[in-house]
Amino acid sequence: MTKENALGIQKINIKVLIVKIICFTIIIESIFMVLALKHKQCTPYNTLDYQQNLSQQLQQVEHYIDTQQYKLAMDLYLKLNLDNNSNYSFNINKYHRLIAEFKKVLISDVEYYTSINDNEKALNILNNYQKYYICDNEITELKETIENHINTKNLVEYTGEIEHLFTHCLLAFPELALNPKNNMSKDFDRDCLTPSEFKKILLSLYNNDYILIDINSAFENKNGVTYKKKLYLPKGKKPLIFSFDDCNYDSKKRNKGMVDKIILDRNNQLATYTSKQTIADRVSYDNEFIPILEQFVKTHPDFSHKGAKGLICLTGYDGILGYRTQKTNATSRYEIKKAKEVVNALKKSGWTFACHSYGHYHMKKLNDMEFAKEINYWVNEVEPIIGKTNIYVYPYGEWEVVDDNGEITYKHQLLLDSGFQLFCGVGADGYYGYIPIGTKTKHTLLMDRKPIDGRTLRNFKERYQHLFDCEQVYDNVNRTIPYHQ
Repeated sequence: MTKENALGIQKINIKVLIVKIICFTIIIESIFMVLALKHKQCTPYNTLDYQQNLSQQLQQVEHYIDTQQYKLAMDLYLKLNLDNNSNYSFNINKYHRLIAEFKKVLISDVEYYTSINDNEKALNILNNYQKYYICDNEITELKETIENHINTKNLVEYTGEIEHLFTHCLLAFPELALNPKNNMSKDFDRDCLTPSEFKKILLSLYNNDYILIDINSAFENKNGVTYKKKLYLPKGKKPLIFSFDDCNYDSKKRNKGMVDKIILDRNNQLATYTSKQTIADRVSYDNEFIPILEQFVKTHPDFSHKGAKGLICLTGYDGILGYRTQKTNATSRYEIKKAKEVVNALKKSGWTFACHSYGHYHMKKLNDMEFAKEINYWVNEVEPIIGKTNIYVYPYGEWEVVDDNGEITYKHQLLLDSGFQLFCGVGADGYYGYIPIGTKTKHTLLMDRKPIDGRTLRNFKERYQHLFDCEQVYDNVNRTIPYHQ
């Protein structure tokens, strides 16, 4: 046999082998198709017995509806699991009647169990039927009320003072921020804390049994009037609200000792970014209040009530959180996108937001038209990013509620019309009540905030001693002004 003939036979054998493999594959696929078809024909939904039984059961459901036995009708309807059976649909008119009438039965049963203080049973009943009332406001509110009762079962009503502390963005790089050659060092020393001081303050507050709360749990608004709300906390705990002002990281502070912006790292964790540092230091989790508090609550979960963190008080004239989101910025669309990602992560983690005005002007120095523009800028530039907030924090703690005749001013009415319900000022005495003091009309609830910064640490030790020891907290290593009382 020649070499050419041998190669020819080898090629033929390979072709025959390929044909056999293809035929075998086709046969196997055909077998699986036949088996699948038989399985489909034998599923419960396609058997004659199942269809006959289903028809009888549905007739029974309709009988229960016609005889006003709605509880039996609903339970049987659920048992039949018709929502997952695409081969049969229930009479739509009977279905709507069942849902509407059973709602009355459901509410009656739930109210009975709540009346005997068995809220867990009431909640279980609601959960069993919730999917049929997802868009029903009455059922939703009823469930929320019961959940609140359950959540407060092991809590006690707190009737003392609510501590509300505030500071500004931290001096992330104190050696730069407090350097006398820095033209902002005096302002930074007066208005801010260093990371070291902030960490010591958190630990002292925790050791003194304070617990972070969401500011919205301290008040409620009914029919346009804001009231203090009953507060329930774990026994022995004292409520704390911590707010942080001017968190826009504006351009004039860039490279002066603060971080550039708040970011999400590659793992979607909150962090800070600073461009002028070394590569290793550009992303940090230890030099600003957001990541520091995140880590502290992670290691001390009982420092936070229901996951609450802090209140971030924003302006908008130079963007928010380090992003230049103002419309005068050519790249604002991209900046807005990135800012929204950070805002959503903050909200998910328990942070809330407040309006600290748009331009951080003195309220009394603006005329009515100028103030209206301020609110308009906020509504159009900041609100679309963070959503609506019902908390207004006065710049410089300066408010203007009524005129000399006791009538609400145009500016304040504009704030009320814009949806703001709680107003925050500045005051070390911790006032929480209606303004003007002595007013007969309860339309403006004010919560003062105690400032914490270099000036207060040096000068108000006694006023803050129930919270922390100012002298022990004070950062003597980085501050150029020595501690004194």
